[in-house]
Order: sequence, then structure tokens, then C-alpha cells
Amino acid sequence: MLRQITRTSCHSRTLSKRLLSLSTQYRCITTKNGVLRENMSIISDSSTIQPPDSLLQKNFLRANYLKNNKTISNEFDLFTGTQHAVSLTMADKRDVMSLWSLLEACLQSNYIERSFSILKSLYEIESHRKSFIDDYNYFFNHIATRFSSVKEMSDRLQKDLTLHFTDISPNDKTVAILLNQTLRITKKNGKLEDNSTRQNLELFLTMSSSGLRKICSNIDILTLEDYKILYSKMDLIKDYHLPNNIRELIVGEQKNILQDEMANVENIERIGATNTGTTTSSSSSNDTAVKETTTQLQQDDSATVRLDEDVKSIEKDAAKLVNVTTLGMRVIRHSLQGLSLSEKQNELISNFNTNSSSGVFNLDNKKPVNFFEMYKSLKTDEEKMLFEQNLEEFNQNRQQTLEVRATDAAKERWRHDFEEAKARGDLSIQKSLNSKLWKWYNDMLPLLKEEIQDCKENLDKKNVGSKHVLNRSDFAPYLTLVDPEKMCVIAILEILKLNSTGGISEGMRTARAVISVGKAIEMEFRSEQLLKNESYLLKDINKKSNEFKQYVRNAKKSLRSLKLDESKVIWPQAVRAKVGSILISILLKVARVPVEGKNPLNEEKVFGDAPAFSHSYQYHNGVKLGVIRIHPSLINQLNGERLFASVQPQLLPMLVKPRPWVNWKSGGYYYSQSSLIRTKDSPEQMAYIEAASRSNTIDKVYDGLNVLGETSWTVNRKIFDVVSQVWNNGKPFLEIPGIQHEPEYIPRPSSDADPSEINTWKLKNREIANQFASNRSMRCDMNYKLEIARAFLGEKFYFPHNMDFRGRAYPLSPHFNHLGNDMSRSLLTFWKGKRLGADGLRWLKVHLANLYGINKIPIDGRVEFVEEHMDEIRDSVDNPLDGKFKWWQKADKPWQTLATCIELVEALKLENPEDFISHQPVHQDGTCNGLQHYAALGGDMVGAAQVNLIPDNKPNDVYMHVANIVRANLQKKIENDPEDEIAKFFIEKLNRKIVKQTVMTHVYGVTLVGATLQIDKQIHDMIGDREVSLKYSKYLAKAVFEAIRQSFNGAHLIQDWLGECCNRISKSIRLDVDKSSLLQGKKPDFMTSIIWTTPLNMPIVQPYREVSKKQVDTNLQTVFISDPFAVNKINARRQKAGFPPNFIHSLDASHMLMSAIKCREDGLEFASVHDSYWTHASDIPTMNKNLRQQFVALHEVDLIERLKDEFDERYKNYIQISKIPKTSEMASEIMARKNLLAAELGRPITYADELKLEQKRLALLNSEYESEVKEGEQMVTTISLAKGCEDLFTAEDRKGDRNVLTVLTPLDLPNIPAKGDFDVSNVNNSTYFFS
Repeated sequence: MLRQITRTSCHSRTLSKRLLSLSTQYRCITTKNGVLRENMSIISDSSTIQPPDSLLQKNFLRANYLKNNKTISNEFDLFTGTQHAVSLTMADKRDVMSLWSLLEACLQSNYIERSFSILKSLYEIESHRKSFIDDYNYFFNHIATRFSSVKEMSDRLQKDLTLHFTDISPNDKTVAILLNQTLRITKKNGKLEDNSTRQNLELFLTMSSSGLRKICSNIDILTLEDYKILYSKMDLIKDYHLPNNIRELIVGEQKNILQDEMANVENIERIGATNTGTTTSSSSSNDTAVKETTTQLQQDDSATVRLDEDVKSIEKDAAKLVNVTTLGMRVIRHSLQGLSLSEKQNELISNFNTNSSSGVFNLDNKKPVNFFEMYKSLKTDEEKMLFEQNLEEFNQNRQQTLEVRATDAAKERWRHDFEEAKARGDLSIQKSLNSKLWKWYNDMLPLLKEEIQDCKENLDKKNVGSKHVLNRSDFAPYLTLVDPEKMCVIAILEILKLNSTGGISEGMRTARAVISVGKAIEMEFRSEQLLKNESYLLKDINKKSNEFKQYVRNAKKSLRSLKLDESKVIWPQAVRAKVGSILISILLKVARVPVEGKNPLNEEKVFGDAPAFSHSYQYHNGVKLGVIRIHPSLINQLNGERLFASVQPQLLPMLVKPRPWVNWKSGGYYYSQSSLIRTKDSPEQMAYIEAASRSNTIDKVYDGLNVLGETSWTVNRKIFDVVSQVWNNGKPFLEIPGIQHEPEYIPRPSSDADPSEINTWKLKNREIANQFASNRSMRCDMNYKLEIARAFLGEKFYFPHNMDFRGRAYPLSPHFNHLGNDMSRSLLTFWKGKRLGADGLRWLKVHLANLYGINKIPIDGRVEFVEEHMDEIRDSVDNPLDGKFKWWQKADKPWQTLATCIELVEALKLENPEDFISHQPVHQDGTCNGLQHYAALGGDMVGAAQVNLIPDNKPNDVYMHVANIVRANLQKKIENDPEDEIAKFFIEKLNRKIVKQTVMTHVYGVTLVGATLQIDKQIHDMIGDREVSLKYSKYLAKAVFEAIRQSFNGAHLIQDWLGECCNRISKSIRLDVDKSSLLQGKKPDFMTSIIWTTPLNMPIVQPYREVSKKQVDTNLQTVFISDPFAVNKINARRQKAGFPPNFIHSLDASHMLMSAIKCREDGLEFASVHDSYWTHASDIPTMNKNLRQQFVALHEVDLIERLKDEFDERYKNYIQISKIPKTSEMASEIMARKNLLAAELGRPITYADELKLEQKRLALLNSEYESEVKEGEQMVTTISLAKGCEDLFTAEDRKGDRNVLTVLTPLDLPNIPAKGDFDVSNVNNSTYFFS
């Protein structure tokens, strides 16, 4: 039962009346707003209709959701209005973001008066008024620390809200600030125990209409000590008001919690004493681990690492790799040093079980720790669970080390090398890259400090004077936020990283450089703020209370999530550009490199220095670009190699479970924010996702992503040893290119050679150069993967995921993950193992056959294939590189084949192979999954059979099927034209491999050009001549397209219907569009994107719009940058080309997430590579059942009918631009109507007039008065006359601008193609649907 809070008189009657009035006013407003929120709880708009959960059908699907909720919100109208209207609306959003970032910068720099002026500017933006209280709270929380009395604080609050911001009322966060500052002030004044303090606090607590729990949820405002006082000392709140993690910390001080903790420790120690290999970890060990991790990070910062030489690899009990000599590789190796363990940390690990008789945890300090081997040695599930709990706690601080950017460490390394080089002499300094960087840093720092001082003086001035001062005021608040030493380091690293990017050899585009540096400074500021907030929450905790260490970690996680969720501010691109340009211009001024030359008079060597960077212009693809050039000597020192995006620590696999997704910007890493959707400058997509997230309609999407992120992995040590041996050998092997330092060009022909011979020589050398660059790039990429894999040997790690705009899931760590190539996938294995059992042993063999390429025969045949090749398999395991058969090297996926061979042979070594604990992921792949979805959508019996949706005793090979149709068609062509040489060529050479990729990608929208290149890759070696090969490839690509249409007619009807819908929608406008932009006969802007909702309620917005850029003046040059707030006219061509494949991708993504959730419910480990699903061998039967059930559940609803219903509702009352023949009867009627209206108006009729009349007609038809409805029925408009014209006239009728009349017609989508007889429930019994 809730305790009643007694309101008592305040020590100040005036203050009491004032706050009571404020409280009453607040309760009235929030009560009214509560009704509004209740009415608006289902977020919807003209394009997103969100139903209550009760309307969701089985497995999250809904069929008639549009009919149950007709609420249309104007929230997204701006995206479909006119260009002018959109520009005005987005200008408000752009202004808000600019003012937000400026407010943040000024407050952080303590410019209070300017901050308040910015706050008033934010208040003046009417569209922002409803969320303004958040901005005021941010300001009030900052200035409240200056108040010395509660009265002073309350007076300021009342003054601001009654004089300046009259429409605003305080909310729960405002109350939390009042509580926090009241406790601070009274503690400082020694009045905490006074009765007046209690009365004030009680009064503040009554100001919330949402209850005390909501006030207490503000853990970024209230400190741990605040909660203790309110709960323990004053009894003003109860334990159920406290946030969960805070409750554990506060209530945990009571005796019963301590006893539970001690019992738990005793239990762990008891298990450790009686079971070998079990882990125990006392709280003091955990506390020491935190300290040791901090110490280790400090030691890393000062470690001697030379960026101009090979950076030391992390110590592992594995071969060191011969690395590709690039700065990017060195940075990766440095980043991975965060995984290193100190001696004391090793001692802590060994103390996980001090009584282990087997010695498993008696670690050899000379050998690196292998957590995976320790885990596998444990005997019982209880032991393994305790070990994983301790490891998760132990890895918390190591994860922080990996995520937080160590710029101080880079600076220290430069300094160390400079001092060493200086002691050895100038020559060493000239040769050392680190020394150069340190000198640049030293020369740059005082200039930057001088600029920052000028900025501060500029901010202190009341009156702004010169243009230079005006320009400085744009960026001054931001340049003061980050330590100048860090900014120097960041600027230098970013510029080196950008070498040879953007198509600029030996340099970079100026615009890219200034934005990259500015953004890097912003990210550093965000990281610092997060760490500050984390320490603020727990600043009062007793650091020696070890029993609460785990609770502290949980509270920190909650705070990180909260702060990252609230992080809505991004610096404007213009600010990023100006901050970046300041730093780069200073660097350009100071950075110099030593050069040498010859005196032309005496041929003696002379030495000097030259600028390391220079700013100039060049033409690139016909466009004049500003570029920053790097001096050739520095290029040579960087090895002339393009520096791949430097792998920042936060982009590595995670050592702890990722932060679970709970909303659109809360999930993944702990110290950096990730968005649910990876999209570039698409405010429309993000607005829909945010709305869906607020309305809690995409929780199943979050659940699916969390399943993927919580799957734990480790590195396959045996495969790594083989790969590293091949790698270090340096010779080409399978997909690994060999080491090649220079391309081997063909000698130039003699000067009198035939021009065609010279031309051939040029073409072949160009191919050689391209191949060399490709191999070099591939070797760099593989080096990154292998170096990361080596560092994570023996570790338990996770891959956090997010999605593209279609809903397809991707790991956030880009270089090393299970979506990589065959080698990358072979290096990964599940951390958790499961007993094979009879089913598992069988499926392990099936998996091996599949990987080898034997996947088009019955399951039993695949098992037999493996059993018949056991000699070759054992030879592959015993001698993978020098064996007798080299069987695995001939497989379709050789590295994964070898990994599975090793797993199978290890199992067969046991007396009972079924007892083997398997960690190997086993895959189940769909048969051309896009065609599977198309066949289900169209009910296509023939197509369904070819892609194994229908039960059969053997798998159908869709690629062979298409190849046979192509061959039959070619035979007919030869019969009609015996001279058709291309057809004759392919009759002999055609096989499934040639057509496979084109068939696979056809449903995903591959173009004729793309298909031509795909086929050319397969036949180029057969023909040799590039030009002839492309000619033959184009011929066959057309034949393949024709064969697919013949075989999958139902799929093509659906594909054509999707394309036609898109064609009409993308040329439509809203009926209530702003008419002012259509005067004088001006044509409307097409602003309507294709938008649909997936079966998991995720809104998909196609982001294809025309690109716009804005001009920003910097002190380097004027740069053009993309405007993230711009909403431009759509790109109709890309919208149409993208819609059919994107719609299918959204379905396969939904199927994957539904399957992931179901598999996790059944206790399975689950991973996916789009339409390839992975789990343990023993769990394949369960996963197979789930895959089929979820596919049936997905398609039990007629998804095309559902899409049509959604489009009809979403684009209701939209008007389409169409063309009809001038000679038609419809055209005559429309022209007659236009002439009549023009005569009435006394001027020519415009589009605006036509829209206005049609709007009136529809309003009458929807009237509740019968007389008005009849008037509407009798009313005729030019638009109503044109209804149905899209289906009356063919494309041939509309040809020629002179012969057609452009008209406005109601948007009328084509009828859905008739659905075939295929029953999707058959999939439940299809063995080869996924196999």
C-alpha cells in the first residue's frame, strides 16, 4: 500500500505558496497532457497505422490491422508535402539541432548568459515547444549548482517559467533536480537534519502527477547518496520507488542482502574445493580486478610502441603473423593491446579456483590465459555457469578499455620515440615517424591553445565586432570542450588515416577531411561526458564495500543506457567543418618533413624541410575539388598504402554481452551510441523508426537482434594454426593472395610496333595493375581479420547487431564476424558446446557434404558421401597442407570444410562419437530464398516445387532447372539460325555455375549490366578476349532472364505488380498539398516515398531522394557538405528499381528474426547470415522445425493483399500525374470541363484549382449530411473524370508528348495478380526447404 505523503508548511510561507501553486499548476497541466498522451498512445500517420498488441495475429502477424485503426497523424506529412513546405519544416528541425549543440557547448564552457539567450531562441520555435522542458531542465540542472539556498533556486525556477517560458510546466526531471540540489545545499550548510529541509523535500515530491517512481527514475540527476537519504534517513520513498539496479545498491546494505552475498561466496568456494576446474571469485578479487585493469590501461598509455615500425602483437600462445606493413595494421595491433592481461590479473584468474587438483587454473605466467580451454575443462553445468558469471564480471573493465579511445596513449608513444630519437641524433629523428608526429604535436599545441584563448575572449565579449570575430563565434563554444592536447592527437591521426581516400591519390578531399576531424572531436567529447556522468552517479559510494561491486556494475550499465538514450544532440555539419578546418589549418602550418636534394652547382647533397601537407585544387570526374596533399616522402613512410578505416576499439567484438536493444538508439556497445538502423542522412526513415519505437510496436525486432547479440563465440584454434601457417608462408593459397611487393608488368612493345599491339599492351598492364591492387587490398583485409582473430584466441566474445533500412541484421564490428568470407567463418566457433547425439552426428556429416558442394542429393546420400571419403577426411585433418589427397582444398567452401573435418574426426576418436561435445556451427541454407518468398506470395506451384517448398524425396536444383531451360531455348535459336555462334558456344559450355549468381540475384533486382558482369566472371577464362567475353555474357544474361520468367511466372507477376505500384505512388502528391506552390500552372514536386510495414511492425522507408548539399565557409576553403535535415524530391527511378528486392529483403529479415526468437525460446544457440541459419549439430532438427513453422506463419497471411490494403490506406486521397491520348473521349470531357472552369474563373485553370475542387468534392461525399453527400455525388471535377485512366490506356497509347494530355487522376493502384494454388502449409513437411 502506498504511504500517504503529508504536506506540511514550509519554513518560508512565500516559498510554500509559490511552490504549491506551481505544483497545482503542474498537476493540472500534466493531467490534461495525460489525457492527450492516452489519446495519442498509438503512434500513427498517413503511412504508419499502428495497432494494439491484441490485434497482432499468431507470431506477431496481422492481417486487417488497417481497418481497426483509422487514426491519421500529421507527424510525417512534412515528408510528402511540397519542397517549399518541407524546407520550412526541416529548417525548424535544423535550427533546433544547431541551438541544442550550441546550448550544450556554452553550458559546458560556463557561458550562462549566452546559454539563456539560446534557450529563449529554442522557446521561440513553436514546433519545438512541446519538448522544450527537456532543454530547460538541461540548463536548470547546470546552473542549479551555483545556488547557495533553496529559496534562491526556487525563485529562479519560478521566474523563468512565469516570465520567460509561460507555456512550460516542470516535469519529473525538474523535480529530481530540485531534490538533488536541495540535498546538496542543505548538506553544505549543515541543515540536512532541519525540519524545513524535510518539508521542502516532501513538497517537491508532491509536484509529480506520475508518482514517486517516475521521479526516482532520473538516475542521471539523483546520486546514490541522494537515494540513501531519501530512502534510509528520511523515509520519504519506499524500495519499490527505486530503480531496479539502484534498489539493489541501497537495499543491499541491509543485513539479509549481505548474508545472501556471503552464502553465495561460501557456496562458490565449496564447489571449487570439491570440483576440479571450477571458478570462484570473491568480491575483493573483483575490486582488485577493477584496479588492475585501470593500472594496466595506464601502463598501456606509456608503453613504447613505434608506429613507424612493426607494432608488437598481443602475446598469445600462437604463431605471430607476417603483417602487411600499413599504418592501419599497426593501429589495429595497438587497439588489440587492450586485451592484454597483467601479472596480477593472471593471479586473479588463477584464484578463480585455488584448490583445483588438476592444475587447470594453476596458470603458467609465461603462457597467455586461454579462457576457452579453462571453460571446456569444467565437468558440470553448474561449474560452467559459475565460471561464465565470473568471466563476465572480470571482462567488464576490459570491455571499457576496448571501447574508450586512447588518444593519450598515442601522444605518449610519440613523446617517448621523440626523446629517444633526439638522444640518438637528428638522423634518427628524420627516420622516425613517431618522432615527426611528436614534433608536429608540440608545435601545434601552443597555436591551438592560443586559438582557444581567443575563442574564450570572444565568448566573453558582449558586443561582436569584425567579420573574423563573427566567424569565430560560430565555432568558439565547441573548440573549448575537449582538451587541446587530445584535439591535436585526434587531428593528426584522422588526417593520416584519410590518406588516398575519396578517389584522391596521395591525399584526401578537403571537405571529407574537415568533417572527419570535426566529428572525431565531437565523439571524444561524447565519450568524456559519458564517463563523467557514470562517476557522478556513484561518487558517494564507499569504494571499499566490495559486496556491492556487481550492483555497481549493473547501475553503471543502466546509466550508460539512459545517457545514450537521451543523447539527441549532434553537432551541425557546418560546426564540424569549422572545428575541423581550424585544427587542420594549424596542422598544415606546423607539420614539416625532412627532404634532401642535390646542389646543381657542385652536386653536393643538401638537406632541408618541406610542408608535410599542402592545400590545393584538382579536377576529379569533371568537378573542381579542394584537396589536401601529403608530401611524397611521408607517403613512402606510410608505405604508399591506402589506409583502411582505422579500427577503433569500439568496433571490435565485445567481451561482455551487448547492451540489449530496448529502443531505436539504445543497444550494442556501452560507451558509444549505435542506432537501430544504419542509414545515411535519411530523417524520414529515422522519424518512422522513432515513432514505432515510442509506440512499442517493434519490440519483437529488438528481441530478435538481442538473440543474435547474445550468442557467444570463440576462435577456432586449430583452423587458426593452419591459416597462420599458410599466411606466413607468403604464397598464394585458395582465396589468400600471396605476398607481392610490386606488380610484374609486361615489357613495352618496340616504338615501331603496331598501334593495336600497343593498345593491347596497355590494356593487359592495366589489368595487371588492377589485379595487384585487388590482391593487395584483399591481403590487407585478411590481415586485419587474422590479427583480430589471433588476439581473441581463448576469449569469449559477442557480436552486437543492428539493421539496414530493410530490416536485415549485420554485426556492428566490421572486420571480423560470421558474415565474412569462408576463411572468417571457419575461424569462428560457438563458445558453448553441446553433446552430438545420433541426430547431431548425422547432421555434422550432412553439413560437411553441403560445404563440399554435395548439396543437391538426398540427405542420406550426403551422409553416404562423407562416410565414403573418411580416408580423405582423416588425411585432411592429419596433414591439411601436405596430405596425400588435399581433399578439403577442392571443396566449395574449403576452410569451413576443414573445420568440420576436424570436428568430425575428433568425435569419431571417441568410443561413442555421440558423446562428443561439439562447438561447430552447422548451417541450414534456403534454396534461393528470394524465389521461395516470391513463390509463397504468388501461390506459384511450379516455382514452389523448384525452390523446395513442396515435399519431395530429393532436393530440386533451381539453378540446374534454369540452365536446362536456357539450353532448350538456345537449341531453338540454333534451329532458327544455324549461324548463331554464341548459342552454339553456350550449348556446349553452359552449366549451373554460370547461371547460379544471376538466378540468385535476379529476384533482388540485378540489372542486365550486373548480370552481364556476373556471367563474364564465369566465362572470361574460357574466351580470353575481354570485349568478346562481355558480348557473350550479355547475350546469355538476356537468355537467363527469359528462362527465369518462363519458370517463375507467378513470381514475375508479383514483381511487376510491385514495380507498377511504385511507379504510380512515386508520381503522386497529397490532395491537401500546399496549393501556393502550384500557382501559374507549376508542376508539383514529387515527394512521396514508398513506405510499408513489415510483419514485425517495422516501418520501411525507401531513402532514395535527390541529393542536396549546402555551402559552408571555412578558413581553408568553401566546402559543400550534405545536409542531414534536407528532405528532397524523390528519385523515382531508384524508388522503382529498389522496391521489389527491398520488399523481399524485408520479408526474409522478418523470417530470420521470428526464427531467432523461437530458437532462443527453445534453448538453442542461433546465428544467421541473412538466409543461412546456424546452430549446434544436435539442435538442427529443432531449428528446422522452427524455420518451417515461422515461414508458414509469415505467409499464412496474404502479404500482398495486406500490402495493398496498407497502400490504399496510406496513400488514400493521393493524386497521380498521368497522361492520356488527346483523341480519347476522356480527354475531350476533361478539356471541356477545364474550359468551363476557366470561363467561370476568368483565367486559365491551374493544378491548384483542380486540387481544390476535388478536395471540396471529397469533403461533401464524406459529410454526415445527406444533402451534402448528394451534392458531392453530382459534382464533377477534372480529377474525378480521369479516374481509372491508368488501366484504360496502354503504354503505347501514351507515347509522344504532342499526342497526350497530362491530367491529374486519383491514385488508383493496379489489381493484385491472381494467386495460385500452392498451400504454404506444405512447407512444414518439406525436408529440403532449408537443408
